[in-house]
Amino acid sequence: MTLLYNALLFTGTDFIVPGALYFEKDTIIVVGGSEDLFSLYSEKASEKLDLDGKLLMPGMICLHGHFYGMFSRGMSLKGGNPSCFMEILEQLWWRLDKALQPEDVKYSALVCLLQAIKCGTTTIVDHHASPNSIKGSLDEIASATLESQIRSVLCYEVTDRNGEEGALEGIKENIRFIKKCLIDEPNPLLGASFGLHAPFTCCDETLTKCRDAMLELPKEVQKKTGFHIHVAEDETDPKFSMEKYGIKTVERLKKFGILGENSLLGHCVYVDKEELQIIKETNSNIVHNPQSNMNNAVGLPDVLTAMEMGIDVGLGTDGITLDMFAESKVTYFSHKLYKKDPRVMGGETLKMLIEGNSKIASKFLSKKVGKLEPGAFADCIIVDYDPPTEINKGNFPWHVQFGVTAGDVRSTICGGKWLMKNRKILTLNEKEIMKRARELSVGVWERF
Repeated sequence: MTLLYNALLFTGTDFIVPGALYFEKDTIIVVGGSEDLFSLYSEKASEKLDLDGKLLMPGMICLHGHFYGMFSRGMSLKGGNPSCFMEILEQLWWRLDKALQPEDVKYSALVCLLQAIKCGTTTIVDHHASPNSIKGSLDEIASATLESQIRSVLCYEVTDRNGEEGALEGIKENIRFIKKCLIDEPNPLLGASFGLHAPFTCCDETLTKCRDAMLELPKEVQKKTGFHIHVAEDETDPKFSMEKYGIKTVERLKKFGILGENSLLGHCVYVDKEELQIIKETNSNIVHNPQSNMNNAVGLPDVLTAMEMGIDVGLGTDGITLDMFAESKVTYFSHKLYKKDPRVMGGETLKMLIEGNSKIASKFLSKKVGKLEPGAFADCIIVDYDPPTEINKGNFPWHVQFGVTAGDVRSTICGGKWLMKNRKILTLNEKEIMKRARELSVGVWERF
């Protein structure tokens, strides 16, 4: 039973100054004015903390990532520098994921989870691949996230690039983990989706098998999971779809039942207005990953049009980082440059970061995340940001873009537990994790 009071409180929707938050176990009980809540709950609370005007806000959410990408840091590629997106896949990612063994999978997650805690990210939606270590790979990641006490939604990416057997093993791993999370061993810190790599690496037969496997799950389970797939990240995807199947990428996904209100469509850089309409009609969700798009030089999606159409759009990082404040800033600046228009991308950035991520991620979990309100999970961060100018609901997006950084995060709470307090990580042993990760990286790089 914890009372945080005297805060510059941003609930994800409104500001309360001075504000207070009271939670019991993993759930927020009440949010309100500091004076009122202190008088009502100070005696009941076993822990009381005066925030002295510090910013208290929801924990950040990363809606699309790849933990295993950690091993690519500093890696020297074989065969020269990739000159296009397909060469990046072939020379880096499709070699790296094959080099992974079970312990590598776990420690790649642990390293990223350390960064997430420091950056105030409390919910991560991960998309995993390890073709030579498929079975049980999601358990390796889950063991790491549970050790850290960060909330996660996990899946395994199904693809045809490793043959029919590999695709079937990927389907089995998704279904096994979905059943574990939602039927056999439910845990409030875990959620599950059904991963697919991309339309251009999944044939019609594979998409059919994935859809059928999902439909065989109990209907109540289907309501808390959905497909997670990269869509039209590069021109390769739509070109392949038209040349081989005679229909557009998103049309093909609709045909095979991959779209829906719980479907996460990563990137969507090369989708047209007609495809956006299909995404809207199926209530599917788009995840924008601007740092990754820039790194791969594939362009940027028209997320503003998507949002204007009423499509839910959130922010991920595609494995680049777990620092969502940085991803937000890149979103804000990159679209201005891309459009050569300083008027482009204002408050929409925070709408994706807070509203979009909260709405989308909450679909996979037992309670709401990304908002500080009664009944939601007690996932929050204390940020040492003293605004030099007035701060309110209307101008907060610009305080985030030009003021707040992940380095300002002092404390991170997830599910009512302190993961970091005054910059000291409490749930993980950073020194031991980094030491073992460096040892494992030697083997990964040799197999690469």
